[in-house]
Amino acid sequence: NAEYMGELSCLFLFSAFFRVGLCVCVSMATAQIIPLEEGWSKIKTQGLAILEDFLNTGSARSFTTREFSELYSTVYNMCTQRSPYNWSEQLYNRYGESMSTYLTETVLPVLKERHNEYLLEELVKRWESHKIMVKWMQRFFQYLDRYYVKHHSLPQLKDKGIKIFRTLVFEEVKKDVRQALLDVITREREGEVVDRMLIRSTIEIFIEIGMSNLEVYISGLEDQFLSSTAEYYSVKTRGWIAEDSCPEYMEKAEKCLNDELIRVQSYLHSSTEPKLMKACETELLAAHESALLEKETGIVWLLNNHKRDDLARMCRLFIRVPEGLPAIALAVRKHITDIGNAVVDQRENQLQTGVKDNPQDPQFIQALLDLHDTYRAMVNECFSGNSLFQKALKEAFEVFVNRDVGKITNAELMSTFCDRVLKKTGERLSDEAVEDTLEKVVNLFSYLTDKDLFAEIYRNQLAKRLLFDRSASDDAERSMIAKLKLRCGAQFTSKMEGMITDLTLANDTQKAFSEWLRGNRKDAGGIDFSVTVLTTGFWPTYKIQDVPLPNEMVRCVNLFKPFYDSRTSHRRLQWVYSLGTASVAGMLGGRRYDFVVSTLQACILLFFSETDDWISFGTILENLKLGDEICKRLLHSLSCGKFRILDKEPDSKVVNTSDQFRANVKFVSQQRKIKVPLPPMEESHNKERVVEDRSIAIEAAIVRIMKSRKMLPHVQLVQEVLHQLAFFKPNPKVIKQRIEHLIEREYLERDSSQPNVYKYLA
Repeated sequence: NAEYMGELSCLFLFSAFFRVGLCVCVSMATAQIIPLEEGWSKIKTQGLAILEDFLNTGSARSFTTREFSELYSTVYNMCTQRSPYNWSEQLYNRYGESMSTYLTETVLPVLKERHNEYLLEELVKRWESHKIMVKWMQRFFQYLDRYYVKHHSLPQLKDKGIKIFRTLVFEEVKKDVRQALLDVITREREGEVVDRMLIRSTIEIFIEIGMSNLEVYISGLEDQFLSSTAEYYSVKTRGWIAEDSCPEYMEKAEKCLNDELIRVQSYLHSSTEPKLMKACETELLAAHESALLEKETGIVWLLNNHKRDDLARMCRLFIRVPEGLPAIALAVRKHITDIGNAVVDQRENQLQTGVKDNPQDPQFIQALLDLHDTYRAMVNECFSGNSLFQKALKEAFEVFVNRDVGKITNAELMSTFCDRVLKKTGERLSDEAVEDTLEKVVNLFSYLTDKDLFAEIYRNQLAKRLLFDRSASDDAERSMIAKLKLRCGAQFTSKMEGMITDLTLANDTQKAFSEWLRGNRKDAGGIDFSVTVLTTGFWPTYKIQDVPLPNEMVRCVNLFKPFYDSRTSHRRLQWVYSLGTASVAGMLGGRRYDFVVSTLQACILLFFSETDDWISFGTILENLKLGDEICKRLLHSLSCGKFRILDKEPDSKVVNTSDQFRANVKFVSQQRKIKVPLPPMEESHNKERVVEDRSIAIEAAIVRIMKSRKMLPHVQLVQEVLHQLAFFKPNPKVIKQRIEHLIEREYLERDSSQPNVYKYLA
């Protein structure tokens, strides 16, 4: 539009002098009457003809201040004359007629001769010329806009000029212009370089000609553009889906969507963006999702081959489509479930081939942790942590994490894995590695259904680590408990926290005991004696062994009792000898050794302190007053274990009631201080206690629900009980048994008319 710059400069110049010209015309007004034809002839020859010549030729001729003032004065005088010589209506009509004549005789014939891009170029040129014409004529006839148009509620001169162009020119060539635009855009989609500024300028005509209303743009261009776009991509995608692999198809689809977005930003109206994106997404993605996912190189192939970039692209694309992700999430869940079940199947096959089921073997849990790391990273990186895929991951892991094979449950394997990480003799890891591993285990634990069973086993193992000084780090122990607390709440970890607190208080008690001994000038007979006082409710339940202690130990116990009684009241001490440890010095083979053993092992060793003769199993059993099984375990650890402190006759790996024992005078070891392994005194957890606790929890949930609801049918009651129980999921048959038990105890009753409906009895 450089050819019009001179005229626009003139426009601004006249604008500056407009007020001066207005003052002149008013002061020079006379009573002389201007006939219509005479006045119109002057306006046409001195104004409109010059303006039309400029628009046709682009000549540099411009209006001087005097010429503009005379034209304005003529229009002003013709509009202010008294009737019947007031020509306002006639001038208003001739304004439109003159413009219409120019458009129909000069502009329209030229446009009808043009086609394709030449039509677009000519239309843009003529529209810009028309806007200049409207602007100048609006200035010439400005007095009409000020008074006549307002008083008669007529369209403003500018609006009238645009409507004339729309009616006489635009509507005549609109169809050809639209087709030319669509053809150019199609060529651009095919890779041809096109003039985007020309397209933008043409589309702006559709917008401007609507005068602040997008109806012309929408009905005249957008609707057909969207339908042609859908048709274009419908044809394209039919070929792509048949020929291309899934990754190749997605690359093309993503490129097309990005190109269309740039297209909107380059020359379309912003309101078209969501409509265009929806049309493209429907044809590119929604219409072919099933076929794309089921291709040989589809979702299963991508998951099996860990094609993370392609999976991320798939998520980016189908998140645009309503209900586009559920099918992908379902495939991801099935894939993870299959992989996890394969890990469990491998463990099951090993057990069936005769491999011993060992809870200390970390391979199975480590395999599950590695699997979780892999797919959790995939969900976060490829699927942006979308909730659908988080749910798919959770549901998949819940399937195989709760699939127990062999005698040892996954809850026990998981707890034992933590035990290996946390105890001194287990995994040798840095503090950061321990923290990271525990976090991963807790994430895996969150999928476990039998959380109460895990808690029971973990609490027993924690007790052994704490009491036998096996814990590698107090900070790591507290960190693990904090992680479990965050997952399951304070109730879940209250006993574990109590155990940690107990040990802190026990240390304070031991310091006070030492000071009490010094203050009362009492001595434990040269024995370094310490006591750990535990709160019964926090710790696992242990069997109390009433063992006749050696005199040295009896003296120590008798010293502690009056001290503890002086500090507390209404508390009773129970000595759990199976949890105690002792350091026993022994001379074997002419060399002194310090044996770190349990209290019960120490009691047996002290039998051999004064004799080298053989002592029968029956004698030891009679003096210790322990059961046969416990006594066999203790003697086995001392005579058949890693360190054979005692000789056994006959020499075998099994302890029988007919065996005899004596001190092994030939015992040799490079170590001076020897920690003798402790025999397994009790199971890692009490299964009966877990079952009992579950029964109590189920009954408590039933009573809470029925107390609130008063009356419920059986199915709904079972559903609400399952919903309330957070740490385990009982079989509905077990819930039914507990309901029957509550009916017997008259907490509930059946409705007389509906047997499947229960009532709460206050």
